[in-house]
Amino acid sequence: GPVMDWGMYEVMYTERYMDTPAENPDGYTLTRNTDKTEALRDKLLVITGGMDDTVLPEHSYTFLKHCVDKGVQVDFFEYPGHGHNVRGKDRVHLYTKVLDYIDTALGLTE
Repeated sequence: GPVMDWGMYEVMYTERYMDTPAENPDGYTLTRNTDKTEALRDKLLVITGGMDDTVLPEHSYTFLKHCVDKGVQVDFFEYPGHGHNVRGKDRVHLYTKVLDYIDTALGLTE
């Protein structure tokens, strides 16, 4: 799933590029996607692995909660049993889902 709030992400990786939240509060605030839900104007598909230990599913859940609170509609799909990378036969499902979503958003399908 996507990183929605760098303050919730793995410290060693995040602070290497962004410094600490105390040292770079503006950077953390400006990149916090959960604060931008009201700005969504187009379709959005959020996909996460239910067992993702790289970007925890809580990132997506927190973002979705903000969307619900603000009345913003988004599409969400979770791959149970998958980590950060969907593998095996489910990967075909993932690619089909993404391509179908894009085709629909662009009006290429009925």
